[in-house]
Amino acid sequence: MNVVLLLWFLYTHPRGIAMVTSGSWTQLKTQLWPNLKEHTARFPSWQFLDERISTPEGGFIRPYSTDSPGRAEGHHQKLPERPVMLMVDEAKSVPDAIFDAINRCTPTYLIYTSSPGAPQGTFYNAFRAARSLYHTVKATAFDCPHISKERIETARALYGPEPEKNPIYRSMILAEFSEGDDALFIPHALIERALAHPPMAKEGELYAATDWAAGGDETVTAIRHGNMLRILQATRERNTMRAAEQVVGLLRAHGVPESQAVGDAAGLGLPIMQAAATYHGYCMGEFNGGAPSQMPEYYRNLNAEAWMMLRMALERGEVRFEGGLDSVSIEQLTTRRIEWTDRGLLRCESKDDMRARGLHSPDRADALVMAWWAGRSMRYFNDDGTLPSRVSYPVRDAFAAPIITDFSPF
Repeated sequence: MNVVLLLWFLYTHPRGIAMVTSGSWTQLKTQLWPNLKEHTARFPSWQFLDERISTPEGGFIRPYSTDSPGRAEGHHQKLPERPVMLMVDEAKSVPDAIFDAINRCTPTYLIYTSSPGAPQGTFYNAFRAARSLYHTVKATAFDCPHISKERIETARALYGPEPEKNPIYRSMILAEFSEGDDALFIPHALIERALAHPPMAKEGELYAATDWAAGGDETVTAIRHGNMLRILQATRERNTMRAAEQVVGLLRAHGVPESQAVGDAAGLGLPIMQAAATYHGYCMGEFNGGAPSQMPEYYRNLNAEAWMMLRMALERGEVRFEGGLDSVSIEQLTTRRIEWTDRGLLRCESKDDMRARGLHSPDRADALVMAWWAGRSMRYFNDDGTLPSRVSYPVRDAFAAPIITDFSPF
């Protein structure tokens, strides 16, 4: 749509000025501009350069980056001979300084386009509080002939059983903003339902995850046994060698094979796990939340994919919080916000942004999320207590009373 609008403008106004920006300079250079240059043969008298398309009459299309608000200023319509179009692509990710600069102009055409994102900013307000100032258009996937019915049905199946309530489906297919509970990875109502109406216990393999910390944050270990999920230990152990020893002893006591235990490899996590392997002979797998997602068309990284995986399991009523959840875990699970990249990929709110909102590091929530993710290929027990295909270890009481130390308020 943006390509068509820009070419239409310069064709009908050969002396016009079109300035276009985006939430990402890379997107302008690698997506919008090559698509514009594909139409070179249609306009043989125009000059198509890397950062400028111009007409013999002096009109032009030019991109500018979002860190150069001054380039958005000073463009005023001089009708009828020199109209101005200002376009903001992926407007949900453009900083307010750019919009402030644009507002000082008097364009003939002012166009904001974007996929939906967080419930904030100029683009969001154009569809809410400031809607009367704009002519708004919403195009869903059902309105786009290049999006197949098969893709839409795949998305419905992936984000069911009620896809209309899932933030990715709402953004990608329905062109709706994430707001209210939709702006959270795990709405409080899902946790309430899981605790009030837990599914039947379904035993299966043992998986575990540890979110490592040093200093003020907690080192937390969570375990998944079939569809049952719980925290085994949360402690503020400042000695990282001691933390490695404690976690290894705990996982061995509960019969978790090292091949089915993962640890957060970010920051101090990797050297702690290396110590666990070197000094205690327990080689945990690495969970790198910043690594690419296995579904890169939807998620910015693996962390976002894992959080959404737990949410979808809660929506399907699969998760049983064996022994319940403490208030700290509930708060951490239900306060992390969804964010969107300028490419429309879902990501987790950063821990720095959470701290800026007065929240603490979601150590317990991250451990629960990783433990559920670790068991994403869970094999549930047969009726006779055996595992399908293989039995590799004895099943112990994985849900003995949890160990929570230093449970003082933050």
